[in-house]
Amino acid sequence: MRIGKVKESILKRSVLRQLHNHSEKGSPAPGEDAGVLFMPEFMPEFTQGFSGKNGVAMAVNPVEGWTFAAKRAVYGAVNSMLAAGAAPKAISLSILMPEEAEEKQLKALIKEIDSLCMQENILVLSGHTAVSPYVSTLILSVTAMGSITRNKENIVVSKESIVDSKGNTKQVAVVNADLDLVVAGTVGREGAAMLAAEYAKRLEERYAPSYVEAAKHLFDDGSMTAVADILQEKEVVSVHDVREGGIFAALWEMAAAANVGLSIDLKNIPIMQHTIEVCEYFNLNPYMLRSGGTLLLACANGARIVEQLKNAGVQAAVIGQTTVGNDRLIRYDDEARFLEPPKMDEYKGEKLCVMKFYECWKITAE
Repeated sequence: MRIGKVKESILKRSVLRQLHNHSEKGSPAPGEDAGVLFMPEFMPEFTQGFSGKNGVAMAVNPVEGWTFAAKRAVYGAVNSMLAAGAAPKAISLSILMPEEAEEKQLKALIKEIDSLCMQENILVLSGHTAVSPYVSTLILSVTAMGSITRNKENIVVSKESIVDSKGNTKQVAVVNADLDLVVAGTVGREGAAMLAAEYAKRLEERYAPSYVEAAKHLFDDGSMTAVADILQEKEVVSVHDVREGGIFAALWEMAAAANVGLSIDLKNIPIMQHTIEVCEYFNLNPYMLRSGGTLLLACANGARIVEQLKNAGVQAAVIGQTTVGNDRLIRYDDEARFLEPPKMDEYKGEKLCVMKFYECWKITAE
């Protein structure tokens, strides 16, 4: 199998169809950031929410490599919880290191994780730390747990009736046509920051050291906790954490899960000039580059949500709409291209120099 996320067909055929014990809310599916389990008898003071029911959300967030590992893991876990409509409460860690790893690296990693958890007000409940002959770099996996806080019955857009495992009929919000698609945050900044940190000397052959240094800090604050309340607004139908594969992968996953089409204006997608320059140097497509710290929202009133996000200090824009049918189009002026299923993320670490890169439109930041 190819490197990166497994193909959607493999995920459905060899993973999802093999799982038979699901939560009441539903089964795992492509594009879901976290799973939810309702447990009325379990710690009601901790899990109260979701229309009076008690719900616990859980998500697994693995990262590879030492570069910004703590930020990628913790921010990824936090944002996965927020995307699921949950308040992050605690994490559990699994740390696997290669034999050449040094204790000072482990100590620095744990200190940064601790600092980020204190910043986000989440607990570290447990962990596993080991040196393994089977790994060639750090593999840090964070399992996050949170309490459901979103009351989806208040959503003002269309709903569908479903029958749960007990035969009860209930209304759930669905992503359908004519919804606005909003990007909160800027795309590609996680990958661009990693590239700037790992290939600083090469980038300094073209850009000033101060410019490269600034690019290293694109991912300094990858948490979306500050806009948690906005994500609970009744116009917000769905939220997806944009990660591996970039915004193009996130758009495909959301559309495929809802069986809708897309019409996206490429020029409206928020992106930093530093990200563009880094990607241009390495001939990478920034829209297929890992984008931790960015969320994709499907909204009934995108303009109002964008205004709220900007007032909270988060760059945001309406980038398009969902449409009837399965055509998923990316538009740039008079051109239009079909969005393709997710491919390997453009960030490839040590393989960067020898990979064949994708062509993309030449772009400039507004």
